[in-house]
Amino acid sequence: MMYNAIINPKELFKEAVRTVYPRKCPGCRDVILPDMLVCESCAAEFKLVEPPFCLKCGRHVEDEETELCDECASKDHRYSMGFSAFVYDGIMRRAMSDLKYSSAAENADYFAEIAAKTCGERVKMFNPDIIIPVPIHPSRRAERGYNQAQLISDRLSAALDIPSVNDLLIRRKKTAALKRLDAAGRAENLKQAFECDLKRYPREEISVRFGRVLLIDDIYTTGATMECCTEALLDAGVHEVAVLSVAIGYNY
Repeated sequence: MMYNAIINPKELFKEAVRTVYPRKCPGCRDVILPDMLVCESCAAEFKLVEPPFCLKCGRHVEDEETELCDECASKDHRYSMGFSAFVYDGIMRRAMSDLKYSSAAENADYFAEIAAKTCGERVKMFNPDIIIPVPIHPSRRAERGYNQAQLISDRLSAALDIPSVNDLLIRRKKTAALKRLDAAGRAENLKQAFECDLKRYPREEISVRFGRVLLIDDIYTTGATMECCTEALLDAGVHEVAVLSVAIGYNY
C-alpha cells in the first residue's frame, strides 16, 4: 500500500503531548480546544487597560487632558514610556500566579497574544531594536523551570518581529518576594539586583546594536523592578528604554 502523506515525527510528538497535557484556560483552568487560548466566558472577564493612557507607565487615566497618572506624576522614571495589556485584578492575579507558581506556562501564549494586539502599534512607534525580559535569579528559574517574563518576551518577539536578547541583562542577587513589600521596601530590596553582562556584550557593542530596548515583565505595580533594570541598561550604554508589562496594578 502506498502513502502519499509523510508523517512528521515532531508533529506526532506535539500531538502526543497535547493529548497527555491538554491546554487549559488561563482563567478557569478547564480544558479547552488546542486552537483556543482562553475560554469564551473567561475572555470576557479579563479586563484590558483602556485608553486614555498615562504617557509614562501606560495605566489608564481619566481623561485625554491628563498626561500622567498620580503615581508617575510623583516620580521621575528613567524609562521613556510604558505599555500594559491587562488590569491586575482578580482573574489576572490568579492566572499570573498559576504561570509563576503552578507550571501553567501555556498562560504566556494568551498574555503575549493580547499584549501584541493591544500594545503592538504603540510599541512600533517606539521602534525598539531588541526585546529583553526582566531576568529572574537562577535558583528561581530552576524551581519554576522557566522565566515567565522570557516566555512572554519570546512570544512578543515573534509576534512583533523584533529580535529578542535574553542574556544581556542578568540578575545579580536573589531578592525577597516583592508582593510583601511597600514601595520603599521594593526599591531598597532591588538595589544592585541587576546588571548587564559586559563580558559578553562590550559597552561599545551595546551602544551600537541595542540603542533602543523594550523591557518585558509580567506585572507592574510600583515600577521598582522596571526602574532598576532600566538603570542597569542605561548605565551599560543603552540609549533609551521603554517598558511593557502584561498586567498593571492600581493604587500602589
